[in-house]
Amino acid sequence: MLFLLVRPGSDTYAIETGAVRRILPFARLKNLPSSLLAIAGVLNFHGRAVPVLDLTLLLTGTASRERLGTRIILADIALGSSSARPLGLLAEGAHSVARFAAEDFQPAGANPRDRAWLGPVAEHAGQLVQRIEIARLLPADVLDALTNDSAVALVP
Repeated sequence: MLFLLVRPGSDTYAIETGAVRRILPFARLKNLPSSLLAIAGVLNFHGRAVPVLDLTLLLTGTASRERLGTRIILADIALGSSSARPLGLLAEGAHSVARFAAEDFQPAGANPRDRAWLGPVAEHAGQLVQRIEIARLLPADVLDALTNDSAVALVP
């Protein structure tokens, strides 16, 4: 399996490329005041409003900065049994891809319950890389709000 590697801060994470629709350069986003879950804003992608989650903020506690390696990873998030919705993931250090076999990943053994989207780890270039499970990134109630095709539903 092929994975996109991102390095927001000092650790490296892997996102399976099968869920990635596109990788876009940093772009200005429409701000959503008082938004939930580190929503950085909304991206206009070919006339469609796509909510963008700040993955760097979730992983490091610091918001993504406008840098050369900061990217918006456009991913498909499953909504129920047959539909999907695009979600942007803003991440610093989106720098390369790597190939891993399923058996390369081993349980991390210490993920907090509120970070169930952090998956197992694998060794790459002398360090551990942790897999991000995109399908588990958002809670069910936020996924339900996305089924309404409205980013405004994410604002309290």
